[in-house]
Amino acid sequence: MKLTFGGVRGTNPVAQPDYMRYGGETTSFLLQGQAGEQILVDAGTGVRELGRLLQDSSSPKRVLMLMTHYHLDHVVGLPSLGLIYRPDWTVEIAAPAHEDVVVEATMSRVMDKPFWPLQVEDLKSRIRFMALDRAPEAPLRYGGLEIRWCPLHHPGGCSAYRVDEPATGASVVLATDVEWGSATETERQNLINLCRLPQPAGLLVMDAQYTPEEVARFKGWGHSTWQEAVAVAGSAGITRLLLTHHDPRRNDDALDALRAEVCAACPRADLARERLVVEL
Repeated sequence: MKLTFGGVRGTNPVAQPDYMRYGGETTSFLLQGQAGEQILVDAGTGVRELGRLLQDSSSPKRVLMLMTHYHLDHVVGLPSLGLIYRPDWTVEIAAPAHEDVVVEATMSRVMDKPFWPLQVEDLKSRIRFMALDRAPEAPLRYGGLEIRWCPLHHPGGCSAYRVDEPATGASVVLATDVEWGSATETERQNLINLCRLPQPAGLLVMDAQYTPEEVARFKGWGHSTWQEAVAVAGSAGITRLLLTHHDPRRNDDALDALRAEVCAACPRADLARERLVVEL
């Protein structure tokens, strides 16, 4: 299984030259299984380039998109995803309900009038929507991949996803937006269990937008610190951690300084970058 980072920026995209080493696109990831499975996670602005990557490949013209939640930085790229205009592609968009907000109604609104000239019913691709159970008893099987999820503490709701490839033993947990410091014990245990069961995941990708000095000032905004992400990985027995959802105020030099601090304290942790490819 392979993970490609299309966007790792939180809140809003940035395009200044001094942001380009880490990238300015907002959250979108691509997972590719050894049997040709293709899963997009979120439709931030980074999904545009991931869509181009898929169009240029010889893989099957089918993709599953898992939505963590519906804040603008995670959905605004949908109209720019070229696959949805292609009649030879099937795009399935799935998520559990968040506060009774369902995936079909919400993702259709992203392209609704007057925000976009074409609506979902006008698209040429075969778009399907799938509502996921809020608390799954068994994983969703997608080809040779198994998908699990749990709710996270975030305004309006959010889901973390775990994808396992039993044939290779590869596994990853994606927790894009979570306010660990305000989470209940049950919410914390849900994420720890997702990371740890059926065995510790090979990689955790987790929100670390704020520093400890900032997080109190932004209480209620729904994000964590890198120290909290390190603690989650340690509690779950995960040996590799990539931090994401970088604050749009932090340019490359600021992220380099943060990275030095992170790596000195935890050699198994690092900052995710746009276009990074990880073999799991």
